[in-house]
Amino acid sequence: MKVEPLSRRELFTGRAAARPARIRPPGVSELSLAACTGCGACVERCPTDIIRLEGGHPFVDFSGGECTFCGACADACPEPVFETKDVWRFPHVAAITDTCLARRNVACQSCGESCPEQAIRFRPRIGGPFLPEINDATCTGCGACLSGCPVGAIAVKALEKEVAHV
Repeated sequence: MKVEPLSRRELFTGRAAARPARIRPPGVSELSLAACTGCGACVERCPTDIIRLEGGHPFVDFSGGECTFCGACADACPEPVFETKDVWRFPHVAAITDTCLARRNVACQSCGESCPEQAIRFRPRIGGPFLPEINDATCTGCGACLSGCPVGAIAVKALEKEVAHV
């Protein structure tokens, strides 16, 4: 097991900094990830080249592209890591942060243009460019908008489950 070195701040304060949670490939759960041997077959077969290995486990890096949910990673995996092969969405959705150009009065619609599901709509406003809004029900979390944003103003957030009426 690889141990990551501590930064100076972490060493002197006695606390490790919170590491961002890695996004698992579609169809992989935290439990099934234990069966991964780190062979890298899923990395080699990904047509959009977004799967990486870190610490012997695969994760998705949307900085260079999007997930098309083609299933090539699941087909290539020799272990029972991928629980379901017909996955069409991630357990997260995109979220617009405050660094968005449109929120800073600069006209930009690159996220909406790159979204294959058309989950990003632009709400008109008086005196400024249209503001992006994400429809959580339509967003698949594919990451197309993340790689398309020129300022990295899109993050991922966990998909909120519906609350039952009591």
